[in-house]
Amino acid sequence: MREAVTTSDALLQRLSDQRRQRLRKNVQLLFLGLRPEETDPIISLLRGARLAPRGRQLNTEDEFLEALSERAWDLIICTSEREDFGIKHAMNHLKRFDKDIPVIQLVPHADSQLSLQGLKANMQAVVPLEEKELLLITIRRELEHLENRRRMRQAEAQLNEAEKRGRMLMERSTLAIGYFDAERLLLANNAFALLFGYDNPTKLEGKLIDMFVVPQDSNELHEQVRYFAEENLKELIFQLTGRRADDSNFNAHIELQETRLNGKPCVQVIVRAESTQSSKKSFSEHDPITGLYNAEFFQRRLDEIIQAALPGGHDCQLFYININNYSSIRADFGSDCCDHIARDLADLLKTQINPVHIKGRLSDAGFCVIFHDPSPDKAAAAAEKLCTAISKHKSSLHNTELGFTCSIGITTITDSSPNTPLLIERAKSAADSISSNTDSGVMFYLPEVSPTEQDASKAMDALKKAIEEQQFKLLYQPIVPLSYASQLSHYEALLRLLDKNNNEISPSLFLETVDIAELSTTMDRWVIQECIRHLREELNSGNRHRLFISVTKRTWGDPDILIWLSEKLREFRIPADLLVFQISESECSSHLVGAQAFADGLKKLHCLICIKHFGCSSNANQVLRQISPDYVKIDGSFVQELASASSIDASFEEMIEALKSQGKITIAPLVEDPKIMSRLWKSGVGLIQGYYLQPPREKMDYDFFEG
Repeated sequence: MREAVTTSDALLQRLSDQRRQRLRKNVQLLFLGLRPEETDPIISLLRGARLAPRGRQLNTEDEFLEALSERAWDLIICTSEREDFGIKHAMNHLKRFDKDIPVIQLVPHADSQLSLQGLKANMQAVVPLEEKELLLITIRRELEHLENRRRMRQAEAQLNEAEKRGRMLMERSTLAIGYFDAERLLLANNAFALLFGYDNPTKLEGKLIDMFVVPQDSNELHEQVRYFAEENLKELIFQLTGRRADDSNFNAHIELQETRLNGKPCVQVIVRAESTQSSKKSFSEHDPITGLYNAEFFQRRLDEIIQAALPGGHDCQLFYININNYSSIRADFGSDCCDHIARDLADLLKTQINPVHIKGRLSDAGFCVIFHDPSPDKAAAAAEKLCTAISKHKSSLHNTELGFTCSIGITTITDSSPNTPLLIERAKSAADSISSNTDSGVMFYLPEVSPTEQDASKAMDALKKAIEEQQFKLLYQPIVPLSYASQLSHYEALLRLLDKNNNEISPSLFLETVDIAELSTTMDRWVIQECIRHLREELNSGNRHRLFISVTKRTWGDPDILIWLSEKLREFRIPADLLVFQISESECSSHLVGAQAFADGLKKLHCLICIKHFGCSSNANQVLRQISPDYVKIDGSFVQELASASSIDASFEEMIEALKSQGKITIAPLVEDPKIMSRLWKSGVGLIQGYYLQPPREKMDYDFFEG
């Protein structure tokens, strides 16, 4: 039974960790031909998937053209052809203006003919309206593809700029530099022309490269260039005898590097009249303790390996070798003993791993190997052999024999591998996942995958158990006045689950995995009751707070919730206006009748209402009119945009001004940067909330600078 509880805690934590890693991403949506009751569930769907959607509904061609000129949109979601302004016209405009906006078409039901028609019309995808999970997967995929295309365009622009800067620096350099293809010189600077006895570098363009060396070295030059190209090298250094225009000779130190000129690959050659290279190993490339490559040089070599793998067909493996008990050895025996162990491990690497494989020391306890073989089985066999050798080895120091163990993480280097730091981190994470400090082990890096249905079922059971055992905790985050004066201090109550080690897990990070009405309702009721109890204690201590409580649509759709709430207010004798119930704009829009009934009931109890995520759906104003909330918490995507924009968006100021004119108290969440404070103040936002002010705490003890 204890093992089952541990498994549940671990599963909840893993689901939480996976979702915590998904950063909130602002998603700008255009809805074409959809009704509000169709768009709002999509907004809610994306919000549940840890995205920050902002949608605008369009009905006419003028609205569409105006929207295209306003900003860069991420996605268009449309329906089938309409009589007034349909998707065919929209697609024509996208093509005319060369706009890269993916389009997803929603159809009434699954139909191969409808799908074929949509794809022929250049839609990125065609999804049945009722297939919400498929729609979410499709949206995520298209957003990922769009982001990759944007990064590609940015990278191409940066590459072009880098080529221009490189050419400018080459022309100004005092080094003799030239660009050539396999046969002829393409470009040279003044220093190159002077070194070879010419007065103008333009006279050298188009010359055969072997005219710059003596005839007897011509074949050697072509052989070196061929070797450089065939082995996909990034750098090659050799010496030949150079020949000047007057047929005099000099000892030429030649360095080849891969580069680009006018968007095409070529070879850069740097020529020096005398060799300045030393064959002696230096600490600029090697670790002084072990003699292996140091971190800086090893990472440069790994950069080259990753680049060489891009065309495909050059897969290999990266080992990360971690000395498990390094810290305890240092604490018990000192740094000299650690250096001795590092030397022994380096010797084992040299004897157990073929010299063709590149070895380096990245940190005190971390070593790496670039294993030049595409076979994972061979890599695993080599790593296991190394582990066995390490486990049998004893380091002798001051007549004491000391053993040590290593964990080896392996990740494959392929044409889709990330950059060097992330690749190393992957291998290191695989090594860190081997928990034992007494035995060596080998582990391959495995990418994170979404929870399976079985995982979701286990998580649901684990969450039920957590609810039964009251493994809950409330935290409070202050909502601080900016331009709104109040005699009350405002806080938001935030629920956390506790695992067996009392670590806090936010239910919102995995509740989309366990969508069960009774669970969310049970948790909401527990939160409401605890908030009322806590407010009673604060009132008894002379503290008067107003508390914001988020409730799900499952709860405000419960016909018994208002009666239950009324009983709790009487039981604890709490002024009802100290409670502010937060409901999501998109959920209200999708279930407007139920939301309005809940809001009307709260007003009869004299509780207050806050609409959160305001401004993210096209039906925001109707929700505002029918619910008539006391507070409006704008969607966090607006705040995130303000932090990165050069100036305040006029539409944001208009929205805040419209809310103020209706007597609504506005709240800006996700305030995590001090520079945004002045912008929010200038725009007239009433209250602010975020980690910059204070993270959630167990007590309502924020200093509101009163009196």
